[in-house]
Amino acid sequence: MPPSLRACIDDALAGVKTSVLAARVERLSATYRTGEAASSPILSSADDVLAYAAYRMPATHAVAHAVFRQLPVVLPDFEPRTLVDMGSGTGAVAWAAAEVWPSLAGLELLEQSSAAVSLGKILMQSSHSSVLQAATWRSWQLSDADDVGNGDLATAAYVLGELTRVQQSSLLRSLVDCAPVVVVIEPGTPAGFARILRARSYFTDAGFTIAAPCPHELTCPMVTRNDWCHFAARLERSRVHRAVKDGDLSYEDEKYSYVVAVRGDADRADARILRHPQTRKGLVSLQLCSATGDVVELRVSKSEGTLYKSARHAAWADPWPPPLDVR
Repeated sequence: MPPSLRACIDDALAGVKTSVLAARVERLSATYRTGEAASSPILSSADDVLAYAAYRMPATHAVAHAVFRQLPVVLPDFEPRTLVDMGSGTGAVAWAAAEVWPSLAGLELLEQSSAAVSLGKILMQSSHSSVLQAATWRSWQLSDADDVGNGDLATAAYVLGELTRVQQSSLLRSLVDCAPVVVVIEPGTPAGFARILRARSYFTDAGFTIAAPCPHELTCPMVTRNDWCHFAARLERSRVHRAVKDGDLSYEDEKYSYVVAVRGDADRADARILRHPQTRKGLVSLQLCSATGDVVELRVSKSEGTLYKSARHAAWADPWPPPLDVR
């Protein structure tokens, strides 16, 4: 997380008792863990929003940043000018997008919680980014699906899990109607991945191309393996973050599933690394989702020179083989 965002969050939390935040964090965590559609806004009070900013905003930012960094690989000419983010919370996705794409000039953030909008505005006004400072916030509910506007990039992070199946379809329709490039992110759990699979199918039925993480549009091989496709973003915990989550480690790994779809063509990866590479002396083993729709095990030995060096530096979630400019 950029120091500027961490400082803005710390300033917003200054003076708030850790015990109050911890209690709200536990309530929010319990709500999210149910996996059930929310009958009312989850972030319903100022205390809820502060707790969310303390423990969920850093994780959402880390994941969005990790996903967005994949887009220049599959869409090398993509330089979005406008972003529409649906269910923005306190704006973590927009912060990540502004870091990845200097081309962004307009941010439209749609959120139903007035308390989240209020804090999101405060955080962005405290930033050093003119794009974030000028972001447009709109009070928005899913019933306003036909009034989302248009952008170059449309996103929805950790939103589908709060909706019914019918509402999920409505949100996905809004995304494809809004922009030629869409990104959906969900928790890296079996339930979260199931929602990503439904989004993937919706996008292909709508004529979009799946750009990432999948190297194909065939049946997901993880389903037949009784497994799920997910990745992890590591984030450093602040002192407040550790306190409200009662954690000892200075970091945590946020697991996520995602899909990127485009109206048009994409330079899809030949394969995607599905697990942490396993390294031993003179050999790297990679588990890959291949363009043929299969999960394959690839062993790269030291005798393969440059490719072996690339394998030693490869990471879970990376495309394979890596782009030429990073080998």
